[in-house]
Amino acid sequence: MVMVMSRVRLITTLLVALAIIPSALAKWEEIAVEVSVPPKLKLPPREKLLVAMFRANDHERLDIGAEIAEWIRRDLERKTELDVLDVPPPPIPEQRPENLAVNDIFWNQLGEDFGADIIVAGVAHFVIDDRSGFVTQDLQSPLTGQTIRRQVFQERRAFNLRVEVFFLKGDNGALLHHDIWNEERVVAAEGQEDLQNLFDLLDAMTPSLESVFITTSVREPRFIWVE
Repeated sequence: MVMVMSRVRLITTLLVALAIIPSALAKWEEIAVEVSVPPKLKLPPREKLLVAMFRANDHERLDIGAEIAEWIRRDLERKTELDVLDVPPPPIPEQRPENLAVNDIFWNQLGEDFGADIIVAGVAHFVIDDRSGFVTQDLQSPLTGQTIRRQVFQERRAFNLRVEVFFLKGDNGALLHHDIWNEERVVAAEGQEDLQNLFDLLDAMTPSLESVFITTSVREPRFIWVE
């Protein structure tokens, strides 16, 4: 009788252990999922959109404001169903950004002059800084094969672009959406053209521009219980 009871206890213990093992191995696992993000402005197709001039700081060779206006016009022509007006970007007043954004009288008149339903304009600042200095590099010795860490001087430049952009209603000049985009890249000073770096910074801002008018997607983490 004692032997039978011992066998029962042993079998029970084994069954409990087998039930616990899968639970002990279970865990939360992180996965990335695509999440749709609706546009910030929901506009009907074929709305007439005018890209006005962007006010920008001076550069010895580049017209920063005109380059930004042209980049916005090209991208919206390709990626949206809006009727982007193919006209030279009209100039905008020399005002502080906070005053320019609410100058509904000017934007209303601009909308009437060009027959625009939507107007895009803004203020930009393109800055180039010297970021030269000593950096740490790991080099492999050709004699011993060992890794040698040393400080070397590198000439580098930082390109920073800040764009404050306004999306306005053409028939009354009201501000529909206001955004600020900021991008920076630090590169070796040798052989770097200012115009190419401006284009690279604008390309990095493309998702921010397109998210105003079209549905986009982002990858976000989610957690699932895996046994």
